[in-house]
Amino acid sequence: MSGCALKEQTPAPTAGKTITIGYVSPQTGGLAVFGESNDDVLGAVRKALAGGVRIGGTSYEVKIVTKDSQSSATRAAQVASELIQNDRADLILATSTPDTTNPVSDQCEAAGVPCVATICPWEIWTAGGAAKNYSFLHFIGTEQEVGVFSGLWKRVPGGEHVVAGLWPNDTDGDLYRKFVTARTGELGWKLVDSGAYEDGTQDYSAILGKFEDADILQATPIPPDWVTFWRQARQSRYAPKLACVAKAMLFSSVADGLGDLARNLVAGVWWAPGFPYRSSLDGTTAKAFADGYRAGTGRQWTPPMGFNHALFEIAVAALKSAADPKDRAAVRAALAALKGEAISGRYDFTKGPSKNVSLAPDLAGQWRKGADGKFDLTIVDNSLDPAIPLQGDLELL
Repeated sequence: MSGCALKEQTPAPTAGKTITIGYVSPQTGGLAVFGESNDDVLGAVRKALAGGVRIGGTSYEVKIVTKDSQSSATRAAQVASELIQNDRADLILATSTPDTTNPVSDQCEAAGVPCVATICPWEIWTAGGAAKNYSFLHFIGTEQEVGVFSGLWKRVPGGEHVVAGLWPNDTDGDLYRKFVTARTGELGWKLVDSGAYEDGTQDYSAILGKFEDADILQATPIPPDWVTFWRQARQSRYAPKLACVAKAMLFSSVADGLGDLARNLVAGVWWAPGFPYRSSLDGTTAKAFADGYRAGTGRQWTPPMGFNHALFEIAVAALKSAADPKDRAAVRAALAALKGEAISGRYDFTKGPSKNVSLAPDLAGQWRKGADGKFDLTIVDNSLDPAIPLQGDLELL
């Protein structure tokens, strides 16, 4: 369906004094781990907004409608259309990988509905689909993360190093290949490429044969594939000095599944309990939010928690800044000028690095067991936001 045709069929926003916010995330399927903290995030947000919001002298009830993308880009587009057509959403939020954020943003662009997305590298979000006028993104970039990881590479003793790249046949894999290739070239180091393997691969012996001389590993697999690969790597006695793992090692459930094999694996840290920021909705600190999640679920915090909560903070800030929160064009204009602070940290949609993008700082951590025997990320690099305290030194595998 063309953008013009969709615009003609799009109903008006909800009438009366209710603001409807749509929320699309992967709750089932291969990416469901990104949404495992949804219940707590939504519970905290709904509690904070239970009394509604007062904007321009008028009180509005806030209704949140959730949709499951089922880890499918096709399904994400479908439920975004449902939120626009059936639920008459005033604003839509989308989270967790390009398979959700990009199709949702495209539907919102076609319909002229404001959208805020997160947990998708900004380079991927801006590169595909419709021009970004009504949709906005607050997150890190892949080039930025490669810069953080390569800073750790240079702390490995020795002169020239050999970097192994484990990259699947997907958009994330392609982007990491691009930036890691460029970075190793700048350093004058050798790069060994795994080739674009398919998700679900069960036998990594051929790839491990290529990697035997590499002392640094840079990987971007999905969680189950990483578990399979890393177990086979250690069984075959492949032991790099440093392993930086994007995407798969974000979650404590993956670290717990690996057990002692997870110790000192490096992962990006977008958000953690040690961040010195608090919710703009109710003042909850990052630590209290993470502690509450653990107390209620028995599970460790997850990085997506902070950014998914921040989505709602940004949405409410934009609605309050708009001349009329029921006017989609006014909300879009408010988002374009918006800057502030949320539980994830500072955001600013006025500076770029691309139109409608707010770039968040990325940190690096290593998985280590705490006194309670559970794995947690220890922040070992805060170069992009020194306000966040370091928690330890880099250790080799």
